[in-house]
Amino acid sequence: MNSLKLVTCHLGNGCSLAAIQEGHSIDTTMGFTPLEGLMMGTRSGSVDPGILTYLMREHRLQAHEIDDVLNKESGLLGISGVSGDMREVLESMKQGHSRSKLAFDIYVHRLQSGIGAMVAVLGGIDVLVFTAGVGENSAQVRAAACKPLSFLGLKLDDAANARPPDRDIAAPDSAARVLIIRAQEDWAIAKECWRLMGRR
Repeated sequence: MNSLKLVTCHLGNGCSLAAIQEGHSIDTTMGFTPLEGLMMGTRSGSVDPGILTYLMREHRLQAHEIDDVLNKESGLLGISGVSGDMREVLESMKQGHSRSKLAFDIYVHRLQSGIGAMVAVLGGIDVLVFTAGVGENSAQVRAAACKPLSFLGLKLDDAANARPPDRDIAAPDSAARVLIIRAQEDWAIAKECWRLMGRR
């Protein structure tokens, strides 16, 4: 495990990527706050800082109002105008809702760009991991995210991708493995607590 180059895609209402090498995270899409990085359910993700001064100057928004817009009224919800829930966005997309299609396309584009950046930082990829609500349950998002990675030799098995976690969904001849793994943050917290308590 320690020799593997991993990119993890935690895609829930909040989203982040991490580049993991020799068992350590060497890069992540989150910054000072979880707002940075990928587009999320209601969070904007990374935006041009000039937008903030524009909102203050042209729309007279105060700091707390901008904070609400960026964290609670943006992302899938803000662009689709439908929901911050990917399931509802995909459903409305099927019905021809153009803003939902735009929201999905931007979400996937940001995800593809982020994965590409993590692969560059690692100098390659051995394993791509999808987890959390969207990552575990949306075959459509996973397929779209992986499509441009074919130049790296990464290939999905469509039948495996349609099945639930935990599993390897890469094609047998894929140059890298692609995993769907259930998020178990509660177990990670419990494990860390147990470790710290053992020091007493």
